[in-house]
Amino acid sequence: MQNNPYIASGRSMHWYEWLAGLFLLGLAFGVRAGSVYKCVDASGATAFQDRPCAIAQRQSEVEIAPAPALAPSPQYAVESRPHSGSGRSARSEYVSSRSNARGTAYECRASDGRVFYRLGACPRSLAAGGGGTSRGKGRNKGSANSVSVSGHPVPREDACYQMRRAGSIGRGGHEFDEQISTYDKNLGRDPCA
Repeated sequence: MQNNPYIASGRSMHWYEWLAGLFLLGLAFGVRAGSVYKCVDASGATAFQDRPCAIAQRQSEVEIAPAPALAPSPQYAVESRPHSGSGRSARSEYVSSRSNARGTAYECRASDGRVFYRLGACPRSLAAGGGGTSRGKGRNKGSANSVSVSGHPVPREDACYQMRRAGSIGRGGHEFDEQISTYDKNLGRDPCA
């Protein structure tokens, strides 16, 4: 029979293998030394080690404090608001508080014919012309600086539909529609959802 060292022979572990295994288990379960040795040689180089220093080095023992006991998480002064269970987000509460009644939005009509929708109250006036989008070309120098706006309550669903429909980009005043940021939509704070 050939003696191949790579074939498992079923032998038991040697004493040094057992010692290494126990050492690793001790480390895993938190057995730590209480002190280390600080060794300084003749050139001034400093080393910290777990065994005594060489004869030519100055040795001092440094005690290591034990690890602190596990403490529970601190309780901060900020109290969390209990959830009402309605599933309404902070944004929807904010928008709802701005409107007269829950589910009410506004159709805003400017005196120059622009129409836009808001979930809260309409502004009293808008800048004359293209709402600041024109760059000075074709502007009448004698025109007024602002146009008046009137608001009419409409159901929120209708306002949301008008703001999001595909053809709304062609509507004069679309740039003044209330816009909900993508960030708020991703967090579930979309009042039109």
